[in-house]
Amino acid sequence: MKKILLILLVSILAFGCTTLDEELNDTVDSDVAATTTSTESLLESAYQAMRMFDTQDNIFALQEHTSDELAGPTRGPDWDDGGVWRNLHTHSWASSNNFINSAYTGLLSGIFRSTQVLEFDPSPEQAAQARFLRAFFAFHLVDNFGLVLGREPGEDLTTPPSITLNRPEGINFVISELEEIIDDLPDNGDPTVANQNAAHFLLAKAYLNKAVYMDTNENNGANPGPFSFDAADMNTVIEHVDAIISSGDYDLETMYFDNFSPTNTDDSSENIFVSENVRGNNPANTQSRWHMTLHYNNQPDGWNGFVTLAEIYDLYEDGDMRRNFTPDYFEGNTGMNAGFLLGQQFAADGSPLEDRNGDPLAFTKDFSLTASSEVAGIRVIKYPVDFQSIGSPGNDYVHFRYADALLMKAEAILRGGSATMGDTPESLVNSIRELRQTSNLASVSLDDILDERARELYWEGWRRNDQIRFSTYLDAHFEKPETTTTYLLFPIPPDALATNPNLTQNPGY
Repeated sequence: MKKILLILLVSILAFGCTTLDEELNDTVDSDVAATTTSTESLLESAYQAMRMFDTQDNIFALQEHTSDELAGPTRGPDWDDGGVWRNLHTHSWASSNNFINSAYTGLLSGIFRSTQVLEFDPSPEQAAQARFLRAFFAFHLVDNFGLVLGREPGEDLTTPPSITLNRPEGINFVISELEEIIDDLPDNGDPTVANQNAAHFLLAKAYLNKAVYMDTNENNGANPGPFSFDAADMNTVIEHVDAIISSGDYDLETMYFDNFSPTNTDDSSENIFVSENVRGNNPANTQSRWHMTLHYNNQPDGWNGFVTLAEIYDLYEDGDMRRNFTPDYFEGNTGMNAGFLLGQQFAADGSPLEDRNGDPLAFTKDFSLTASSEVAGIRVIKYPVDFQSIGSPGNDYVHFRYADALLMKAEAILRGGSATMGDTPESLVNSIRELRQTSNLASVSLDDILDERARELYWEGWRRNDQIRFSTYLDAHFEKPETTTTYLLFPIPPDALATNPNLTQNPGY
């Protein structure tokens, strides 16, 4: 009979372990396991693995700190952390970087948990959800590490994973999985569970980036582009976005920050797929989205950490609500706004705040990676604070959003796809800009798409992916030199290499 890992070991990873032999051998027969756990609990565990996207480290650090829209400056003794944030910004990280290792571990945990669901005779819909989640984690492994690892359901966990796919094989696996299971997913538009429109979105994302993932060298290393985007792939992007549009489940949200509010799943007409948070229940990692950037003396207080770059702030026109907007529920709770925080900061009663030295708490555009003051750098509030439960907020973490889908369609048309439904790049981009209270663009180029994606999707975890596709990721920008193709992929953690002979380190590490 097959050996099944106890539910208590669901968090043990499928990538190979060093000191877990005793735990891995603590298994039971499948008939016994069926009485100690359930398909529902295993599926919930797979969803819980997505919590790693909510925090300020892990995938968020890899996707945002390495891009041109976020930095973590050192402020005296604060936030140096051995240079880990600075190394991400300057593309000088090593294979021992803890955030890279934890991201790799977390993604493989997600694949493992999703695969375990398939061992317990799930219904067709449950199996489809599990395979969607597995494809979701696999997509991010392909994007960040250039590979996919996995096991067959019930496979012996004391041996290295039997499935090792390189980058082209990995993205084709993601696509084939999603195409096979999409019709078995729920089509009720519930963003808190894997649904048909979420699969359409991830398929659009996969086909949009397929040229990047297929362009590898003989060592499975990544190439910097420019890339050759196949017109058929771009038409498939458009096909999947059109399916989302035609579902009638979504519309652009008039109030931009309702997409990220403490009640955003109820408020937003845009959110396609989210990780649900229930106010007052832990874990609720979206609290990191304000704590990681606010000063100690803001209301609420923060960790005085991350900032955006002046170049991102300057992309906006005056009046663009994405840059500065005050939700009604901020009144009486804080003197700040949602969006970007620049200049003098205020308390809820309107009085000016001070820093720890008694000087004005006035954020500046300028900062230094190595020697910043308390107030240096523009702060960012993408997820409005839940003042009813600051430590356990109700803000659901947004993975897929309708505005992103429209921008993908606009980009796909510009890259050779055929326009459909009367849409043009201009009409798609301007439909977003009009609701964000900024002027229309007379024409839209690929450079305009990259800029609009920064304006619309800042700090949502897509910037590295976008910059690589547009071949700007390795370019020099604020205190970052031009860097080599090594940094298009992250290194495989040393522990994983030591325990899995099927793995090869990515080039340059």
